[in-house]
Amino acid sequence: MTDEDDKEPSKWGKGKTDPATHWKKGCPSPNPKGRPKGSKNQKTLYKEAFEKKITVNIDGVPKTMPKKEVTYHQLANKAAAGDPKATDKQLELDAKFDPVEEIPPTAEESAADFETLAEWIALREKFQVFATKPDDPAGNGQGSAGK
Repeated sequence: MTDEDDKEPSKWGKGKTDPATHWKKGCPSPNPKGRPKGSKNQKTLYKEAFEKKITVNIDGVPKTMPKKEVTYHQLANKAAAGDPKATDKQLELDAKFDPVEEIPPTAEESAADFETLAEWIALREKFQVFATKPDDPAGNGQGSAGK
């Protein structure tokens, strides 16, 4: 056996650091060039950038609106001009924000559907009779020509 096998299981592990290597209070920081106090995170920077209001001309009229809203106007204009990427994004946003609601069929529509289905079944049965010839007892549709 080795010396490692004779040792007692360690008292540190996941979530607990080795006391010999742990950062001691009062000593210099282990990450002196880390994030400075008061610096902004990504979420704050994003919000500040897109919530900032700017003045734009819409149909010749100057309007003040957030940059995020301006990007939606630009997306709509590019999609209307035929830009495929803008059109894809616009359709994706439509599906997300304006989902199509399923409208149940009315009784009249259902009755018309059943009539059409009944007519189709009747036609199919009619043509099924013509598919087999009278001299074909097996009904495989070949008649006397298939012999």
